[in-house]
Amino acid sequence: MVSKPKAIKVTSDTDWPRLLDEAAASPVRVERNGVVFQLSREPDDARAGYDPERLRDGLRRFAGTLSPEEGERLKEQIYRSRDEGTRPIDRP
Repeated sequence: MVSKPKAIKVTSDTDWPRLLDEAAASPVRVERNGVVFQLSREPDDARAGYDPERLRDGLRRFAGTLSPEEGERLKEQIYRSRDEGTRPIDRP
């Protein structure tokens, strides 16, 4: 179960350093004049440990795991889903 971020009203007296310390630990909802924002710590760079050669090795290792027939069935399902659409009729 995901808990809702703590809600804090922003005023001219808001203690921003304390608020940022709280947001570093978990997201915080801040409200100012009826507008709500979610304040959270920016995640670490997801690409920091990216190794393109490792990715290529993985692709080479798994290449060919689908038979041509399975590939064709998968493509047919994708095209059928696109034609049928994924949204309810009453939703644009």
